[in-house]
Amino acid sequence: MFYGTVDEATAYFAERLHETAWTDADPSDRPKALQAATRIIDTLNFKGDKHSAWLLFRDRKRHSLEQIHAAEAAQALEFPRDADTEVPEEIRIACFEIAHALLDGRDPELEVEALAITQQNYGSVQTSYSRAGSPLEHVANGVPSVMAWRLLRPFLRSSDEITFSRVS
Repeated sequence: MFYGTVDEATAYFAERLHETAWTDADPSDRPKALQAATRIIDTLNFKGDKHSAWLLFRDRKRHSLEQIHAAEAAQALEFPRDADTEVPEEIRIACFEIAHALLDGRDPELEVEALAITQQNYGSVQTSYSRAGSPLEHVANGVPSVMAWRLLRPFLRSSDEITFSRVS
């Protein structure tokens, strides 16, 4: 299960300039890339609640933690959220862009490590790392595509925002 479909992604990339990673990819790798992209997206901290949980909260009755967890588990992916019943187009496109970056060989783990390299020699093999600087925001969040990050950013909860819920 992933955001969008392989056919939607193919149609999207048919209109995108400088696109080869998707069209050159083995067709059996495309759904794998979309699945990996969906996992990356679903690790982020989004505003609001999964739609299935929102339906529970909107009646303003008290619900047990078990009921809330069951409602959240009923929806496999993070989207749709709140009153939305469809996955926003921006989320689907972000999924396509992340899948493209993954098919193009981008590895979020290696990108974080590469940002810390300050010196690298091949003769006598020497590599130096600096942990002083903070990585780019999208890389630090495991998103290998700046374009996808720009699409995802408005849906994210602020890092200094705290949400309290009372469950009785």
